[in-house]
Amino acid sequence: MRVWIDQYAARQSPIHRWDVRYKLVALMALIFAFAFVRDLRLAPLMIGITAGLYVLSGLPVRFLVTRLRYPGYFMLVMAVILPFFAGQTVIARMGPLELHQEGLQQLALIVARFGCILTVGLVLFGTAPFADTVQAMRRLGLPDILADMTLLSFRYLFEIADRLHRMEIAMRLRGFRVGRLSASGLTTLAALAGSLLIRSFEQSERVYYAMKLRGYGAARRNGARNDSSEDSTQPGVTHLLEVRGVHFGYPDQPAVLIGIDLAIAAGERVGLIGPNGAGKTSLFLLISGVLKPDAGSVMLDGTPLLPGRFNPMIGLVFQNPDDQLFSPTVRDDIAFGPRNLGLDDDTVELRVQAALATAGVSALANRAPHHLSGGEKRMVAIASVLALNPQLVIYDEPDANLDVRARRRLIEFLRYADHTVLIASHDLTLILEVCDRVLVLDGGHIAAQGEPRVVLSNAGLMAAHGLEVPHALTTAPHMHPHIPMPHPDHDIPPPQD
Repeated sequence: MRVWIDQYAARQSPIHRWDVRYKLVALMALIFAFAFVRDLRLAPLMIGITAGLYVLSGLPVRFLVTRLRYPGYFMLVMAVILPFFAGQTVIARMGPLELHQEGLQQLALIVARFGCILTVGLVLFGTAPFADTVQAMRRLGLPDILADMTLLSFRYLFEIADRLHRMEIAMRLRGFRVGRLSASGLTTLAALAGSLLIRSFEQSERVYYAMKLRGYGAARRNGARNDSSEDSTQPGVTHLLEVRGVHFGYPDQPAVLIGIDLAIAAGERVGLIGPNGAGKTSLFLLISGVLKPDAGSVMLDGTPLLPGRFNPMIGLVFQNPDDQLFSPTVRDDIAFGPRNLGLDDDTVELRVQAALATAGVSALANRAPHHLSGGEKRMVAIASVLALNPQLVIYDEPDANLDVRARRRLIEFLRYADHTVLIASHDLTLILEVCDRVLVLDGGHIAAQGEPRVVLSNAGLMAAHGLEVPHALTTAPHMHPHIPMPHPDHDIPPPQD
């Protein structure tokens, strides 16, 4: 199921033509009025107003029905429980259960209120582009947090709906049928709901990280504009990034990183490889200031990095682009970071245009991020980071789930990027083509480092750390013209104990 809420936004009904600001105020007032209805005798009037409003909107009935499907499940649960457990006046008995008049009345009022409020909400958001409605909220002077939460709720309804749809298909392919409910079937549905809740919570945490890394709330916390557009390299500083003796572990778990030391020069392209669970993502979150090390320090351009503080010199591209694309259009998503820098509208637009062009996604500017392909999402996510003009960009599994064409496009972009690159990937051929140096992370330590072709061709080293020599190094060199040849003087340091 896909929730195409802007599907009918271009129609020309009387409500479509209404100024978005006036519509927002009027329909929100109506929603609040419905929420305070306590008398069942007012339900017919409430339903009549809602029906008339929906007819005036010109929206098709199917638009309403498909979007009330899942809220209808909640109402079904209420219908099963409320009449039997609320009230005192018994009007019927079914075995040990008693049907109460007051419970039925409460159910009727709740259903009427719930259905009317949802319907008015659909009229509000279905008769104007969603981005226009959010912008109207800002123009009316409503708190930024309200507009932001509305935007995020809208965005991740798509994610939850798509995830639920995929889970339903997987369950049906294994014999589960919603219409044949039993005790075990109800247990399965409860587990499904719990899984969705946990996954949504985990994703919301990652989305919050992505927002902070693009300056969300930075102006309010720091009281000043942050801008990395100028080259801020300090005199006498030989490395853009230095990690010194960093230790890190999650509560009640073994240490993830133990005494990590690394240095990256400006303009360098460094690959980070290692088995799953080696701590690559944790190291990236430490370098970008999202997590705080238990010991040690991270230096950026000779200055200590303060955990929790926004620093536009560092950009992080998450493994899943859906974790950092949360605006209604690609243009809005890319503009999110520059606006948080406090830049004026003209400068923001220049940043957006430059980032779109650099990532090669100018044609996608007015598309909705959730309608893009995997490769398109990846390049838009990169553009959203580039709009901050960072000096160091960290890429966490950037080639995950890309097809051959999108992967090749990504590789070419990374090879010629004009910023410093730190990249983690299980695609060792990508590391060979893109990076000047590679680090092997395992057991919380940097186990080895050196020129990619030299390190990755060491079968013993690779096997010792759960890796394999990439196929590109086991075939004739002429079959892989993109892979650079090693320098004859390069050796690889011995693994650390």
